[in-house]
Amino acid sequence: MSGVVSNAGPLITLGKLNLLHILGKLYSHVYISKVVYEEVIVNGIRFGCIDAFRVKLLINDTLIVKNIIPTNVNIINVGIDEGEIETIELAIGINADLILIDDWHARVEARNQGLTVKGSLGVLYSAYKDDLINFKQFKDTLKEIAYRDDIWISGDLCMKVLDAASVLKKGSME
Repeated sequence: MSGVVSNAGPLITLGKLNLLHILGKLYSHVYISKVVYEEVIVNGIRFGCIDAFRVKLLINDTLIVKNIIPTNVNIINVGIDEGEIETIELAIGINADLILIDDWHARVEARNQGLTVKGSLGVLYSAYKDDLINFKQFKDTLKEIAYRDDIWISGDLCMKVLDAASVLKKGSME
């Protein structure tokens, strides 16, 4: 695997849920840009966010801060912030196998750049499929995300993913 690159959203989400250990078990190492480091850790600690402290513990272990490799790629930045742009550029620069990003506009742009995209819910589903969490933990976590107002993932999307996973679970038991 050339590498996995993450934007802030999945780190914050998994940090709030105290599930960051999943990243190391799924991917071994995950690269982040300096802007994402600043956004998640520096600013998060400044505001006293527990998820920022949790993410900081993974630096130089599971999470590796990496400089952006200049690319000649034209990223259309409508609705995409600086961290998302740097995350996409980093993923392109290291020829990443996977980019972890939640924002819809950034996901579209990453796909337009030929990157394979997965968000926080996809990471959780992978953890379930790889037996890192059981179905009840997966279901409870998605329900928690749906009801929390400090995690910016649609409750409707959580329920759609849960419904799809439930159907797949039932199908594998038959």
